[in-house]
Amino acid sequence: MKINLTEKAQEELKKVLKSKDNGKFVRIYIAGFGWGGPSFGLALDELKEGDSKVEAGEFTFILEEHLVEAFKGFIIDYTNNWLRRGFFVTADREGSNC
Repeated sequence: MKINLTEKAQEELKKVLKSKDNGKFVRIYIAGFGWGGPSFGLALDELKEGDSKVEAGEFTFILEEHLVEAFKGFIIDYTNNWLRRGFFVTADREGSNC
């Protein structure tokens, strides 16, 4: 599994992690489902049974094992404009089992 972060997402994630508890990992999770399939979110969390850890540069992400099996990877971006603000997570659907 490969997790790619844009430069802006890396900068913003560093800020978040610096201001929070360093003992936590960044979790990628399914935030809901829509017509286009699942939408994903990020949260600071602890490693739980059934989780996988994925290193991406200086960051450690945790995901439930079924996400690792279902998707080839994820792309994380950050946007801050008058319409939207925040992290956006998209799945790499190439090779997806969903």
